[in-house]
Amino acid sequence: MTAWHGMTGLELGAAIGAGAIDPVDLAEFFLGRIAAEDPDGLVFIRMAEDRTRVEAAAARARQRAGLRRGPLDGVPVSWKDLADVAGVETTMATKALRGRVPGRDAALLARATHAGAVFLGKTNMTEFAFSGLGVNTTHGTPANARDPVTPRVPGGSSSGAAVAVARGLGPIAIGSDTGGSVRIPASVNGVTGLKTTVGALPMDGVLPLSPLLDTVGPLTADAADAAAAWSVLSGRPMADLEGANLRGRLLVAVRDPLWSGVDPGVDRACREAVAALEAAGATVEWRDSPELAEAMRAMASMGGLVAADAWSCWSEVVEADPDLIYAPMLPRFRSGMGQTGHGLLRLMRRLDELAASLHRKLAGCDAMIAPTVPAPPPPIAELVDDIRAYTGANATALRNTTPGNLAKLCALTLPCGRDDLGLPAGLMLMQRPHGEEALLRLGKAVEAAFAA
Repeated sequence: MTAWHGMTGLELGAAIGAGAIDPVDLAEFFLGRIAAEDPDGLVFIRMAEDRTRVEAAAARARQRAGLRRGPLDGVPVSWKDLADVAGVETTMATKALRGRVPGRDAALLARATHAGAVFLGKTNMTEFAFSGLGVNTTHGTPANARDPVTPRVPGGSSSGAAVAVARGLGPIAIGSDTGGSVRIPASVNGVTGLKTTVGALPMDGVLPLSPLLDTVGPLTADAADAAAAWSVLSGRPMADLEGANLRGRLLVAVRDPLWSGVDPGVDRACREAVAALEAAGATVEWRDSPELAEAMRAMASMGGLVAADAWSCWSEVVEADPDLIYAPMLPRFRSGMGQTGHGLLRLMRRLDELAASLHRKLAGCDAMIAPTVPAPPPPIAELVDDIRAYTGANATALRNTTPGNLAKLCALTLPCGRDDLGLPAGLMLMQRPHGEEALLRLGKAVEAAFAA
């Protein structure tokens, strides 16, 4: 029996290049898996099989002619339902945008198509990308891929993207991250997620939550696939991962605010991961990060940046028919209307000051590290109809990832072990803006240390 769903994107691409896998057969394989494994459309909410088959046939023709465009030519890639796909409804998985059909692809999808990646389908997400939990009452919530007994939240907002990769419904998924929406679902589903630098990728044709902080990034099986996807999205050469190791690397474990109050099982798994990094030759220093702590305090005391930005984008849509908006999300949207212009500018200046200070400190180390998500994902049933429980769980999910967005960092989450429930824990690596290639090379070395 074919086990292509157990291969990474780069492994599939190499097999295509060698003539061992036909891209058309590969596309049909994944279309068949999606139909069989996701019959209710909880993970993939829209397909475009004709496009998938046409692009796969073109990849086959290029391979036979010796004209492959790169290592992911012919490899299926899914896209979160906020990236425009020409002729396919794109709605941020909310009823409020039903019927919205763009006439052209998002710029990043056009780049990926030019590089030979095969469009696989559109994945589910938190409505408007406005939550770290992944609950969706319009299309249903895809359960976390790693608990076969209790349906737990998949993490958000790139919920379907993470579950698709974790369940072998596609090798690579493209998501977005405004406050943690790539890293959170990647972490709790036991896959790899890259949070890119604000402004590093073109956002044309990507529906916004907060244009000030929105980023697009891949969710993959490992760091090498993340590097390949980043290369396609950015148009840059793929990071050199050969020979990556941790000898002589300085890593700073962020004691406060990111490692305080962490669930005991998550804490144990991440500390065991730190021990593995030290055994592989890295030096780990435990330090506080006053900049990250102050960034969160500034958000709390001076008004929310994301909520104000989101309200500026979607207030007319939200207020046109509030009943179409998931109830726990309405107060978050409406909190954005209370932010004054001068208050928002003052907050942005303060965040810029803190980011600059942190970037100077990061020049002396290879990465800051911390648990990606400080607690296990809660059961879906506990949250759907309980606004208080939903709000609390959402704040917990976003607690460790959001500070990096506010400080304009790039970040990578890698699976690092299991918590006391047997669920995945993720270790987050953070570095200064535009350090994606160095971070991915470090991530490759970290993976090797975990596997030793």
